[in-house]
Amino acid sequence: MVLAVRIVLSVLGLLYLYMGFGFLTDPVGAGGDFGVTAAGPQGLASIRGDLTAFFWVLSGSLLLGAWRGNVTLHYVAAALAGIVLAGRALGVALDGPYDQWFVPMIVEGVTVVAALIGARLIPRD
Repeated sequence: MVLAVRIVLSVLGLLYLYMGFGFLTDPVGAGGDFGVTAAGPQGLASIRGDLTAFFWVLSGSLLLGAWRGNVTLHYVAAALAGIVLAGRALGVALDGPYDQWFVPMIVEGVTVVAALIGARLIPRD
């Protein structure tokens, strides 16, 4: 069971690493996929910096937590994904749904649950 949880956390971590790389190398394209547009160099720098940082910290927390048994990193990942999930839910409630709104929320929900399971099951260093 522990190996299965580690694999799930690793797949999610690699997904977020890839997404962060997209924001770093192609902020216009990756931002557009998320409905975010940049108004000039400041906006591009914000997409590159902020979104890359978010996805890479989430990725690192999942990957290192899975293989180093650091429970704190599992909670960091769960908190990051949980806050995004709550923000999206609030956005849907206040602003209304958009096409495929539930897809990222499912991924974020799975991330929260997987990280919390990892915190309980993966042996600590």
